[in-house]
Amino acid sequence: DGRRGNVILVNGAYNPRADVPRSLVRLRLVNGSNARTYDLSFSDGRAFYWIGTEGGLLEKSVELQSLTLASGQRAEILVDFSDGKPVSLVSAPDQSTLRMHGMGMMHRHEASENNAGDETVLTFSPRLASSKRGSTTLPLLLASRAVPDPATVVARRRLVLNMRLGGMMDSDEEPLTINHRRFDIDRIDEEVELGAVEIWKVSGQKMAHPFHIHGVHFDVLRRDGEEPDLLDQGPRDTIVVDEPVELLIRFDQPASKAPFLFHCHILEHEDEGMMGQFSVT
Repeated sequence: DGRRGNVILVNGAYNPRADVPRSLVRLRLVNGSNARTYDLSFSDGRAFYWIGTEGGLLEKSVELQSLTLASGQRAEILVDFSDGKPVSLVSAPDQSTLRMHGMGMMHRHEASENNAGDETVLTFSPRLASSKRGSTTLPLLLASRAVPDPATVVARRRLVLNMRLGGMMDSDEEPLTINHRRFDIDRIDEEVELGAVEIWKVSGQKMAHPFHIHGVHFDVLRRDGEEPDLLDQGPRDTIVVDEPVELLIRFDQPASKAPFLFHCHILEHEDEGMMGQFSVT
């Protein structure tokens, strides 16, 4: 399921401290870890506001108390530090090796009794930037965007991220594939027409996988045949899949001489073959 270290680094620093103004502060969070999923919250339980995904701003902010980021996922949040109290961003024990049925991008997973407690990721020290406090007013409308019309879909594709039961080294069978095909740099797996709107139905096996597509942003149409989770919204390029997730994609960027990739974002998975290529012409 991917190698995990025992030290969390933020911008290359261990257990860092950040001075922030006593106001609303915008944070851009990027999970650059090999395989670890972070279940982030603040040590005092304060709420914050999710405002953006990998592809840009949401239409409206979403109030949260925890935020889960799998490998490769990004999020923007607004945090109110106007009370001036020091507080830490912490992560609950990593539960990403377990199946996460019905979970969207962001959800707090219950830790088992055998797991350790929360780990400190980053400590914030609010300070007065000037004689006046910064803004604490939350914008109501963030951004509007045009979502492709599902009625214009011209093709549907099915991708299954395959894992062999019992580990990667106990059989001659290919352990990590997509649609039972291991990555081949000389093979184009999917051919897409430039400007086309398609639905890709993607699911995982044995565990939840952070699935990433290059060259596009997509919208989640359905999760396990139902309406998407509230926290599936926004323009995405990486989404956690276990149960089938339907992705609505418009292909606006050409890729003929150099194809785009789609893959699991756990490095061992993509390196062992859970990756494919598609052209856009």
